[in-house]
Amino acid sequence: MSVFQAGYAYGQEAGYVEEFTPDGSATHVPGDLVFYDTATQTMKKCGADPALIAAVSEVTSQSAKLLTPNGKVPYRLLTLGSVVKMPCSSAPAETNVGVAYGVVNVSGVWQVDFTDTGNTRVLVRRVVIGEDSAYVQFIAANLQFDSVVA
Repeated sequence: MSVFQAGYAYGQEAGYVEEFTPDGSATHVPGDLVFYDTATQTMKKCGADPALIAAVSEVTSQSAKLLTPNGKVPYRLLTLGSVVKMPCSSAPAETNVGVAYGVVNVSGVWQVDFTDTGNTRVLVRRVVIGEDSAYVQFIAANLQFDSVVA
């Protein structure tokens, strides 16, 4: 099975880059799912089975914030148009395409969890057999900054 961090595959031009203060007590690295904590006004690494997801981190929070004078870090916010390449918890099959699944963090790596069809967070658009990866879009209800209903 391939092990790599999640990352934007395409559609990132539709996203917005905003600066947020990273949480000081926990480090997140490129590929981590993060959310904005409105109580502390900081960006934090998502916990297990995240209900809100703001972005896929492209930086190591604690080292990157040293580069900016205001201590904030740029984050590319997920939108409905964002497509993210993620590793899979098991070998993907063509039958996974078009199906919504949960996500799981295994040893610090976020993966598409093909066993979780109850707490769905992503919709699989395409799989890469032999690479154990999937191209996914996040479910609108879980996108913290792109699930506004007009």
